[in-house]
Amino acid sequence: MKPAARLALLLALAPALAPPLAAHEGAPLAPHDLWRAWTLEPAVVLGLALAAGGYARGLRRLRRRRAAGGPVRRWGARAFWAGWAVLALALVSPLHALGGALLGAHMAQHELLMVAAAPLLVLGRPVLVALWALPAGARRGIGRLAAAPPVRATSRAIARPLPATLIHGAAIWVWHAPSLYQATLGSEAAHALQHAAFLGTALLFWWALIHGSAGPRGYGVAVLCVFLTALHSGALGALLTLSPSLVYPRYAAGAALWGLTPLEDQQLAGLIMWVPGGLAYLAGALALLAAWLRRADRRAGRWAGGPAGRRTRLAGAGAATLLLLLTLGCGRETSVATAAGVTGGDPDRGRAAMAAYGCGACHTIPGVPGARGRVGPPLAGLAERAYVAGVLPNTPANLVRWIRVPQEVDPLTAMPDLGVGEGEARDMAAYLYTLR
Repeated sequence: MKPAARLALLLALAPALAPPLAAHEGAPLAPHDLWRAWTLEPAVVLGLALAAGGYARGLRRLRRRRAAGGPVRRWGARAFWAGWAVLALALVSPLHALGGALLGAHMAQHELLMVAAAPLLVLGRPVLVALWALPAGARRGIGRLAAAPPVRATSRAIARPLPATLIHGAAIWVWHAPSLYQATLGSEAAHALQHAAFLGTALLFWWALIHGSAGPRGYGVAVLCVFLTALHSGALGALLTLSPSLVYPRYAAGAALWGLTPLEDQQLAGLIMWVPGGLAYLAGALALLAAWLRRADRRAGRWAGGPAGRRTRLAGAGAATLLLLLTLGCGRETSVATAAGVTGGDPDRGRAAMAAYGCGACHTIPGVPGARGRVGPPLAGLAERAYVAGVLPNTPANLVRWIRVPQEVDPLTAMPDLGVGEGEARDMAAYLYTLR
């Protein structure tokens, strides 16, 4: 039995190996019920089965008619099966049910759909393979439909990097609106529509970047589109992470069952979207950049040993370095904007205020001249800490309170009350939230 078939069989049998779950209608999933919480919705299971069977059938037909595997390489087929497995994991495994209790689990499910399953599926050229799974008459009918002027014009309009990026970005932001996102907890139809929007637009996005980027300019636009998507989705994740209040209050009941406060669950969800999601987009951008350079190298006939080849490699290394620096630099700009937004303060004024109040006499503070004190803990990376002063959850409101009245929070603290006003405390908090 082939590895793909073994994987499909294992996923099919996994729910049967778990004891049945005694469902509690409307109650969030509890830890002791996790392994039994497989989601066997008929439409989802049937869709996964049809996708697997259709791809396997089409791939066999293609390989019988074309030499050396035809237009779908072995690595492409393996990528499809890996994407199919990730899709099954996200939609059938207990992760799906856990997403109804924890915002963090729901966010992980969405990231699996958009930045793991979608690009892997696209690498396997599923549309081409699926067509070959159909009878010849059906293929000709679909071909005539696709060649019709309205259909062809629409596909050309949306299946290009920039339009696909805008469509996918709109789906991400619209479905993260609090009213729509929370509606998925009480409506299976809304939940299915949300997943369809995320997966469908992600497939369009990755297809346009991978297969619709023809020529040097196309690859350049594709790299830029991945970078922009990483930027705006990372900003959304940062807003969730640093928000001082609950954006999706309906998740509050489920978080308590798993030993988390609702705000901690929200912060975890934001970090999942911000960090692993951002790294996945960065990896995609680097892969597209490498493909761009390989195409340019082949078209110019530059061999690895010649001077032109060395110039190409140097240009590639320079472009990759520039992309990384742009990512880090824009990450800094996003951090500053996010810190100002959640605290209501100004990071530049906050840095000046920390110097004026002499905070550097006790703390080492990056960016504040002369701030090399060793009495208190260093403040580098404060934005990523779970607690302020070891006693308060790290939220903007708690940080401002700690700066203003530390003795009220912890009577035994050595930090003095400096008489900092509300506005200055917000400025200081804004600067501290830029330190990562």
